[in-house]
Order: sequence, then structure tokens, then C-alpha cells
Amino acid sequence: MREWPFVARQTELSIAMRALTARDRRGVVLTGPPGVGKSRLADELCDRLGRHVVRCHATAATAQLPFGALAGALPADLPPAGGNPVRHTAEHLLARTPGRLVLAVDDAHLLDDASIALLHHLARHDEATVLLTARPAADADRLAALWRTDLLVRLPVPDLTRAAVDDLLASALGGHADSGLRQRIWAHSAGNPLYVRELVTAGRSTGALAERDGIWTWSGRTELTGRLAEVVADNLGRLGGPARRALELVAYGGPLELDLLAALSSPDTVDELEAAGLVRVERSDRRAHARLGHPLYGELLRATCPTLRARAHLGALADALESVGARRREDLLRLATWRLDGDSPASAELLTAAAEHAWATRSAPLVERLVSAAVARGGGARARQLLAQVLLYRKAPDRAEAVLADATGDADGPTGAVQLASTRAYNAYFGLADLPRALAVLREADRPDLPSAERDALRFFRLCFRAHHDPVADIRAEVEAALAGADPGGWLGAGLHYLRALTEHFAGRYTASSATLDDNGERVAAVRDTEQWLQINTDSLRCGNLALGGDLARAEEVAARMIEESYDDSGPTISHSLWCAALSRCARLRGRAREAVRWAREGTSADADWPSPYDTAILAELAMSEALCGRPAEAAEALARAESAHRPAWRTHGLQVDLARPWVLACAGPVAEAADAALAAAEAARAHGAHGYEAAALHDAARFGRGTASRLAELADLLDDPMTRACAAHALGREHGDPAALEDAALRFGRLGATLFEAEALAAATRAHRGAGDERAARAAARRRAALDGAFDRATTPALRAERFTGLTPRQLEVALLAASGLTNQQIADRLHTSKRTIDNHLHAGYLALGVTGRAELRDALGVGVTDPQHPPYPRPAPVSRA
Repeated sequence: MREWPFVARQTELSIAMRALTARDRRGVVLTGPPGVGKSRLADELCDRLGRHVVRCHATAATAQLPFGALAGALPADLPPAGGNPVRHTAEHLLARTPGRLVLAVDDAHLLDDASIALLHHLARHDEATVLLTARPAADADRLAALWRTDLLVRLPVPDLTRAAVDDLLASALGGHADSGLRQRIWAHSAGNPLYVRELVTAGRSTGALAERDGIWTWSGRTELTGRLAEVVADNLGRLGGPARRALELVAYGGPLELDLLAALSSPDTVDELEAAGLVRVERSDRRAHARLGHPLYGELLRATCPTLRARAHLGALADALESVGARRREDLLRLATWRLDGDSPASAELLTAAAEHAWATRSAPLVERLVSAAVARGGGARARQLLAQVLLYRKAPDRAEAVLADATGDADGPTGAVQLASTRAYNAYFGLADLPRALAVLREADRPDLPSAERDALRFFRLCFRAHHDPVADIRAEVEAALAGADPGGWLGAGLHYLRALTEHFAGRYTASSATLDDNGERVAAVRDTEQWLQINTDSLRCGNLALGGDLARAEEVAARMIEESYDDSGPTISHSLWCAALSRCARLRGRAREAVRWAREGTSADADWPSPYDTAILAELAMSEALCGRPAEAAEALARAESAHRPAWRTHGLQVDLARPWVLACAGPVAEAADAALAAAEAARAHGAHGYEAAALHDAARFGRGTASRLAELADLLDDPMTRACAAHALGREHGDPAALEDAALRFGRLGATLFEAEALAAATRAHRGAGDERAARAAARRRAALDGAFDRATTPALRAERFTGLTPRQLEVALLAASGLTNQQIADRLHTSKRTIDNHLHAGYLALGVTGRAELRDALGVGVTDPQHPPYPRPAPVSRA
């Protein structure tokens, strides 16, 4: 572990250093399980002590020899001891040390009795500083007298926290690890640094762990091979027959009820495993469960267990659970899984019921395996419907359609027929982006003899699809009409209230939308087990409200939690990109440009053949993040991918592409065209009734130099959220050169955490104060602006570039950026609809202001790279996306 970064041990390091250097202490004993980093911490302590250090390592072999672990530190010609061998050995150790001796011993619990006596002697007489590492096991009791004398401090070294494991992983890889990789390493290492290292080493050697587009990811299963398997096997130790059988039962069935494990093995065996740390007993809700001492023990035990014995274990677990009665829903899931994995009989009904429970916990791979087996065993329409839902969730809508087509005619009554049609329509719209087909499926199912509840359900799904396509006001009116009568109960009532919140979100009323979601929380919770999609959509909408409404901290908290909860070993799910988009947007508004790019790239790992509405959004976010990083070619590529992924059926998500287009233009230089594109995006959003997107586009136009303060003020009153009010103040201050309004906007943005906007407002306030002749206020605003630089990470915008190059006019800066990108003066003139002579003059003035003599020096001064003039890294303003 010495080559790896030293992280998250500052507290232990500080305590140990105080103990090692205090007058009334003679040393430290670092205790902890294998691989926790005791030796690594001891290395750091020895390096900082700056004294003569003698390092020794005790082993099981040296434990049989007097002073065996110290043999390397003693002279080969050490004369025979006299009457006191301990004192004799101590004198020889001290004689070879010019200063104070530091005696460091790894695995001191394996020391022989003579060596332990030597440590007592050195500590008692204050002749050396003692630094030991030891396991907190029964065989370490012989060392207890060392710290009971109050001469040595016993310092436990715990496993790393989740945050510390993430930091260690990032430092070791030298780059960003995606959420799936971080979750995998944490789940398999449980915070043990040695296992973190060996997992990374194994992943690199097999190719499962690789860097793609600057992000480290893991593909495939976690396999215990090579050194990793050796380390885990060493920690497991030698197990006798009964102990190994009991541990294998926990590996296949854990966490396992303690009584059930004792019945299948014996109480003495369970006690033996618990004492050895191979099994942990946890108690909750008056139940005791046995869990493996480390997750990797289960990986090794399952990998090395013979097939017939594994089947016997699973059969025994299933039989034992059935004998006591599988009363809880999780019991049903365990029973079905054990039967399926053990190749024992399991009915389609049992497998389907278990899959429904797994779906409620978002275990998508397990759901697919259970329900696929149910379909193979003759499962009916419900099993096929559930399989189609999980296939859509895992971005396989073509397979979902095939499964649903086979289920046609198998529905159980009117309710089953409507459920099947709704699932098929849902897949047609959100998976295949075919709105006409989705509505046609619902029309075909809407027969005159249907009960009113089923007809209301079909009406709901029509509204659900149209909400992402039709004007917001139209859908909102229909939703309110549906809720005007008696409030329907069950999933339909929860769904209609969710649609109300969705229309409020699309209208830009994020605070009102969140309030509606809060009011609907109990309804959603009541149907969570059967209507998983409703819970997922509710969580997504809540996160979107927070991110767009200005509560960046809570948005980041929700998105990070949802990414962890929805982690799927087999790859991205349909909602993963949404959480990544929220985190990317928050990072972008905080000015952390490269972090925003990393989150956006992680969210774009979906299959391009079947993009989802969320893929459109994440690609648009990637384009804006790349533009914020000042990478025009990459931004243009991301925008092209977003436009390709967008489908006319997903009208509201197309508005996000419209928001990205101006920034790709501004990144490459033509700020005037970027402003035109922002105004066009605002017009499209206003026509659709998406006033939140309209406000964002108008604010961008203001940042590009257009006057939009009047309309933004109207929207601030209409939408009543803190972000829109801050944007309105910013636009007003820019339009009128009002330093007070700009300072007010900066304060508002600062409270929201939108550091990027805060910096732009302060930069504009600095210029406004100088324009008004108030140099003192200008310097104060400039200092506040400079203080924000520490939070930034490569973020650049036209407003920030203008602040950096104050000697250039906005038009001169625009021309200089276009020239630096590789365009000729004539191409720039055509681009900006002016004459070549005008461009010549602007460029000459820019050269003089920047002190450069040509395009090569200009690129260095502006910090941009050259591109192919025949393929400029920005698009022409595309038509605003329409339905």
C-alpha cells in the first residue's frame, strides 16, 4: 500500500504523533483487521518521527524462535546472552542507534514471548519509542499488558468511510471514477484499503476497469482472480468442514436469520465464526441476522463452492424458510431466488410475485431474471407486462415491444387489458418515441363496455404522453378538469396529482410543483410497491425542481442519493442520465466546468440506438458544459448528438436543446448569433408555455448583451422562484449599467450557490462602478469577484472573457475569438454580415490591445486552439426545434 495515496487518516495520524512524542508516553499500538492500513499508517509515522527506525515484521514462523522477528536488526555474531537475555538484546539494539531508537513491529500479535518481554523492558525504562501494529484478535491478548501499563496508547484503525474510499479511488486512478465504479468498489471493499487496491489492480489486469473519455468505469462482473483471491483466501484462513458449510450458507443466503443458520449448522459453529470475525451478527426489529464479515468472503466462497454442494445449500435454505413459513414479502423474494438459483421447482406465480417485490426495490437485473423465468414457466400477461417494464427501464424498448406483442389476448379481464395496453403505450412513447402509436394503442383498448375506472386510466396515460408534447396550458387545464370532481384514490389519484406537479414544472413554477409533490407523497407511497414508475418519476421531478429553481445543494443531495439507490451492476438505466444531468447543471452553475463535463459524460453512456427523453437532456447539458470549458469542437459534437437523439414526440426535452445551442455558438466566438439563438429559444419556450425555459433563455440573451429585463421582470412575478428573481435583477443591472442592481443580483446568486452567475454579476458591477467614476466601489466588487476564482474550474463565458480582456471592445473580442479558431478575415466577415475591411480594422485593433503580431500569438493570448476552417467547431443557428 506504500505506493498508494495516504488519505483519510489525519485524525489517527495526529493522535498517534502526539502519543509518540509526549513525555509520559512510550509508544502506540495500532490495532485493526487485516488490510485496514495499519502498516501504511505506521510508515507515515516513522517518516515523520525523523529518528533512527528499526522495522521488523513478525510471522507465524518467527513466533517459534526467541527474538525471531528481530533477527534482521541484531548482529549475526551476537554473543550468547548471560543471565538476562532481554537486557542483553536491548543493549545491542540501543548500541547500534546513534539517537533515540524507534522500534516498529508489524503484526506484533505474532511475536514470541521473549520479544514481547523486550518491548516491555524498552517501554518501561523509556529506552526506545515503540510502534506496533496488531490484529484485535484473541491471540493479541498477550500484548494487552503493554497498553494497560499506560505506557503505550492503543489506537484502533477503522475501515475507511464511503467518502474516504471515493477519495482514495480518485487519487489512485488520477481521474474521475463514475458512480457505478465508486458504488462497486465500496460494496465489495466495505472500506478496507487493501481490498480497494486489490480490486483496482484486478480490474486493471482483466480490462474490466478502464478509462473512457476521461472517466474510469467498470464493465462486467467482479471476479476474484490472482492476488485479490489470495488476499481474501488468506483472511478467510483454514476452515473446517462444519465451519465452511455454515459460512457458505451465509454466502448464499445472507443476511440470514441467526436461528435459521443455527438450525442448519450448530450454535457452536456460529459462535466460532463470529469470534473469528468471519460472521457479524446484527440485531434489528427484535431479529438477529448473520452477515459475512466482509462482502468479498461471499464472492470467494461462491466461486469455489462445487455446483452440487451449492445446489444443496440453496435447497436447504429454501426448505428451512418454507418450514417456518415465508410470511414477509422479502421472504417470498428470497424463497424464489433460492429455488431459481438452486434449480429446484418454482412456480410461475411465485417467481412473478417475487419479481414484483424486487421491482419495488429497483433491483432491475434480479427482476428481469425472475420474471424471465416466470414467462418461461408459462407466466401470463402480468409476468410479460412486468418484464416489458424492466426492459424499458434498462433501455431495451424493442425487446419490451416484442414481449408485449406476445401477451396480446392473454390479459385477465378489463383491468388486465388496460394495464397491458398502458404498458405497451408507455413503451411506445418513452422507449420508441412513437406518440401516434402510443395514442393508437390506448384508443384500441378504450372499448365502450369498459368500466369507468379503466377508462379513467386510459385517459390518464393519454394526458401523461401529451404532457411532454402539447402546450403546457392545454394539458394543465385537462388535468385540473380530471381532478375537479371527486379526487380519485389509488394509483390514479396519485398519478393525476403527479401530472399536476409536472405541468407546474413545465410552466416554470418550480416551488408550486414541489409543494404539489409534497402533498402527493402519501399517495405515491401507498402504491409504491405496484407502481414503481410513479415513484421514479416523482423523484426525478423533485430533483428537477430543485436544480432549476435554485436550490442547488438539495438538488445535488437528492441526485447523489438516487444514483446510489438506482445503481445497476449490468449498466445504465433509463433514469441514470437524469440524475447525472442534475449534478452536471449544479456543477456548471457553480463554475466547476470540468466536474460538469464529467457528470454529463457519465450520463451519456446510454445505447445510442434507443435514446430516451433524458438522453436528449444530458447531451444538451454536455454541450453547455463543454462550452463552459471553452472547448468549441467538443461542444458542437455534443450538440449534434443531442439534436440526433431528440424526437419530435418529446417536445419539452427539445427545448433543452434550444438552450444549449446559444452556448455552443458563444464558445466559438459569434456572440451576436448566440444572442439571436437565445432569443429564438425563449420565443419557442414562451409559445409552448414553458416559462422556466423561457426565463433561462432570456437570461442567457441578457448575458450575451441583449435587453430582456422587462420580460424577465414579468416572469419573476409570475414564477415566484429565487433563481428567476436573481436573473431578472442581473438583466436589469446589465441593461441599465446599474451597479446597485448588479450587486443585488450577485448577492442573490451567492445565496443560491450559483457562483458562475455571481461572478458575472460582480464583473459587470465592477465595470459599472468604474463607468460611474466610483473606483473604490469598483475595487471592492473586483475583490469579491476575485475571491470566487478558487471555486472555479476552467469556467469561461463571454462575460468573464470580457472581464479578462478589458482592452478589447465586445466586437473586437468576438472577432479575435473567431480568428483564433482558424477562420479567415473574409469568413469572419461573412459570418458577422459585415465587410472584410471592418474585420481587418477590428482585428488590427485587437492585436495592438493584446500586444500580439499574428494568429499564433493570438491563440496563445486567448487560450484557444485552432480548428479546421472548412469544418468550424460551431453550427449555424439551427431552426428552433418544433413538434
